[in-house]
Amino acid sequence: MQVVATSDEELMAQVKADNLDQMVPLFERYQGPLFGFLCRLSGGDAEVGQDLTQNVFYRAMKYRASYQPGQPVKAWLYQLARHVHADHWQQNRRRQATTDLDSVERTASHGRAAQANCQSVDQKQALQEALNLLPAEQREILVLHRFQGFDYAEIGEMIGCTAGAARVKAHRALEALRKIYFN
Repeated sequence: MQVVATSDEELMAQVKADNLDQMVPLFERYQGPLFGFLCRLSGGDAEVGQDLTQNVFYRAMKYRASYQPGQPVKAWLYQLARHVHADHWQQNRRRQATTDLDSVERTASHGRAAQANCQSVDQKQALQEALNLLPAEQREILVLHRFQGFDYAEIGEMIGCTAGAARVKAHRALEALRKIYFN
């Protein structure tokens, strides 16, 4: 007997119709990839990645009515993840603004530690550090395309541009990453 897997869109339609148990298979399918995406966007911080992943699924449940039938669930979840990540960092910036002196001290010590580490880190860590130095929009496009496997049409849909524009943005982000990484 062959088990037929239910599509993401069918599962999400059921979740939207308040059959919340159907979120479990979606969670099982996307928890790992979303965690990896959010972790990379957060500079490799696994704890932040876990928290943000949990928030994505919380929002998916809370805002399930906003899901449009026929819309790819994968793209919808990653769009939620992008918003969760942006909200997280906006809140952090507000907290940092209230403790400017502490922030300056942390930034200075982080900079010294990053310089000391640059000489002894392996390529993977050096690449992650270079990725962290990119503006958030460029880092996000590279992570979506290179690490998460989204094509340019899907990325364009998520960020509100054409596939060609997404390709150009990804190319520019890759060039910026190369300049940072090799300098």
